[in-house]
Amino acid sequence: MNAAAVSLFLVLSTAYLEFHLKDTLLENAGRDLEARARLVQQNLHATPGADLQAVVTGNAEASGARVTVIDRTGSVKADSEAMAEEMDDHGTRPEVRAAIARGVGTSVRHSATRHMDFLYVAVTDPNNSSADIVRVALPMRQVSTRLDVVRSSLYITVGLLALSGMILSFVMARYIVRPIEATRTAAQEIAKGNLDTKVELDRRDEFGQLVETFNSMGRELLSRVSQLEANRREMSTIMDNMSEGLLLVDAGGNVVLANRAAAALLGTGDKPLAGQPLWESVRLPEVDELLSSLPNLVEPRRVWVEDRTQGAQRRVLEFVATPLFETATGNRHAVLLVGDATEDQKLLEMRQDFVANVSHELKTPLTSISAYVETLLDGASDDESVRVPFLQKIQANTTRLSKLVSDILNLSRLESGTGDESRQHLDLNDLADNCVKKHRESAEKKGVKLRMHRSAQPVIALVNEEDMTEAVDNLIVNAISYTPPDGSVDVTVRRPDTGLQLEVKDTGCGIPEDALSRIFERFYRVDKARSRALGGTGLGLAIVKHVSIKHGGRVDAESEVGKGSTFRISLPAPQPVPQRN
Repeated sequence: MNAAAVSLFLVLSTAYLEFHLKDTLLENAGRDLEARARLVQQNLHATPGADLQAVVTGNAEASGARVTVIDRTGSVKADSEAMAEEMDDHGTRPEVRAAIARGVGTSVRHSATRHMDFLYVAVTDPNNSSADIVRVALPMRQVSTRLDVVRSSLYITVGLLALSGMILSFVMARYIVRPIEATRTAAQEIAKGNLDTKVELDRRDEFGQLVETFNSMGRELLSRVSQLEANRREMSTIMDNMSEGLLLVDAGGNVVLANRAAAALLGTGDKPLAGQPLWESVRLPEVDELLSSLPNLVEPRRVWVEDRTQGAQRRVLEFVATPLFETATGNRHAVLLVGDATEDQKLLEMRQDFVANVSHELKTPLTSISAYVETLLDGASDDESVRVPFLQKIQANTTRLSKLVSDILNLSRLESGTGDESRQHLDLNDLADNCVKKHRESAEKKGVKLRMHRSAQPVIALVNEEDMTEAVDNLIVNAISYTPPDGSVDVTVRRPDTGLQLEVKDTGCGIPEDALSRIFERFYRVDKARSRALGGTGLGLAIVKHVSIKHGGRVDAESEVGKGSTFRISLPAPQPVPQRN
């Protein structure tokens, strides 16, 4: 009875051990394959850009198992024991589906490729929809071989060693499983984003080395992610503080990335640019044409677009597009820079207008001089009644030409800020009085009263005497020229609370209101025929404006047609000079 009981106990114990050890072996094998898969996954990440098939084959030889890399669509990208292109869709495999859902999947089934049963373990990053699935497989016959060895050992050691064997098996199982469980738990935490998680295991065997490698991998991953985040923040700060708009677009014209300056320049307001086709946010034909030309660009292309979508105010935008380039993910992108070129365009147009006006202004007196000279050379020089008026007209045109060239040079000097910058403290009363005395005779000849109104106190200004004298001369000459006989021109110097003022007021024909905003432009004339008849170059008021600006002030004009005009130069009061003790 006892023997039967013992035998039954041994048989039951043996059967139980055999069943338990089979499950344990399968479980351990699955966990071991998972660890191998994780290592393969780590190796793949550590060698970006390498030959995938070569990496897979090398990892398979190192791990002693079959390795397969599958993308999220189920297509096999590489396999250590078969041709990837000849393998069917693996998206329906249970281990692959489980890995996509939970990050790891295991199954035991028959392989259609190798025609035998395999233990499959697949791992991936479930939070990354573009991450590949790494699957490691081990033939079940190897597991069965291990089970046969254990079964034979059980049969040999059954009896007295049965109990010790069970205890030893339990202890060893715990010894093996504990670090794997700890590593798996830590890996799950890392997968959730807790990159500072580490496994605590004080062992120096292979499991200890594996855990140390795992912890080292976690530290390195945390360092890399922190560095990437720092780089991302730095790049984001740089982009958001750029004065130019920056857009990253794909080959179809969809915005991948945009900074704040781009949104401000393109007037999209709170509407995000990223993730939207650019043509939906910016409805400009030139931009659509630029986007459609991206696939064919071989060098950067620049276009200027006049944008009136934000109101009646004219605005010119400059777009610079680079050729498409391939990113690390295989996508093709292009960079678009957007800048406000309104002022540049205005300067270009002003420069073009200036050249055209200078050419016209120079051509007129030169043509007159040429005509008079030709007439004199044709025989009119012998007739004194013709010769003298013609020479007088040549002299007048020469004087006008000289004055025009002189004004152009002065205006160029004032605009560029070059030349004599010496300044001194002068009383504007004395400066204006000298200018009035200089032009009093010409005013009296025309029948215009030219009066000077001095300030009761000295009005000291820090000025360049030559430049300021020329500005006042221009204002007085203009006032006399456009004031009819019996009219008056008053020059007044005063010191209000806001600074210093020099005012020239006349009772002339006045200036239309729509022309007041333009009278300080170069070559602008309200009445072109009358201005030329009076000998004006069209640059006098432009010189006055630039002299005022050069001295830190401004010039203003007030006028009423038929009643006269007032021009006022306002200058800042000079800082007091500290006295030495």
